[in-house]
Amino acid sequence: MMFGIVQSEIIKFKHTFSMKLILFAPFVTLLLGYFLSGSSIQYAAYNWWCTMIFLMFISIWCSDIIKKEKNTEFQNILCLPTDLGKIWIGKNIAIIIFLFVANFFMWIGCTVFGYFTTVNITPLNGIAGCIFLFLTSIWQVPFIMFLSDKIGYLPAILLSFAANVLLFSVGVGKTCFFLNLYAIPARIVCPFFGIYPNGLLLENDSPLWNTDCIIPAVIISLFLAILILAASTILFSRRKYYE
Repeated sequence: MMFGIVQSEIIKFKHTFSMKLILFAPFVTLLLGYFLSGSSIQYAAYNWWCTMIFLMFISIWCSDIIKKEKNTEFQNILCLPTDLGKIWIGKNIAIIIFLFVANFFMWIGCTVFGYFTTVNITPLNGIAGCIFLFLTSIWQVPFIMFLSDKIGYLPAILLSFAANVLLFSVGVGKTCFFLNLYAIPARIVCPFFGIYPNGLLLENDSPLWNTDCIIPAVIISLFLAILILAASTILFSRRKYYE
């Protein structure tokens, strides 16, 4: 049942701009890194991906999947015999798959470009950084989707993207960075990409090389993702009573 729901949600994106972004976004990031940094394309591309482009498209994908339903006043799902909670979870899984695939393409592109220019970041560090970026960003999926449902497509995109840009690097160098969910991805990718959130290279003695905080940060992010998903699922499932 859940597999069918997820498959249906993915099919809804077929031939849409949002689906093209899964490949287009990493490609544009790589070109941007190449034109701005030349042989240091990996540093530049990963930095742009983590601090700007990936965050932008999380907002777009999450808001777009809700916009498609709001355009029909949710009639496409309200008339289904399937529990609305399961449909909500299926939508979340579909977007999470998009995020994973986009990060995979980003890693492939950076690795290939690196061998044609300069390998600044090893393939192992690259895939580790992308995976941890993905894992610590999952909580945004149900949050932005719920936000889009309540305040609309464009306001949700602008608000979530602004929050990401403004809060992404706040407290990264402090031990209390766990208190800022937006800062967790910026902190735990540092030792893998070897760069600060502002794009500068880490010094050899920088405390941001420390990897001891990674597992706790991932656990916190995933735990909160589950909580947000559970809460938003309950709220969305009640739609049938007041729509």
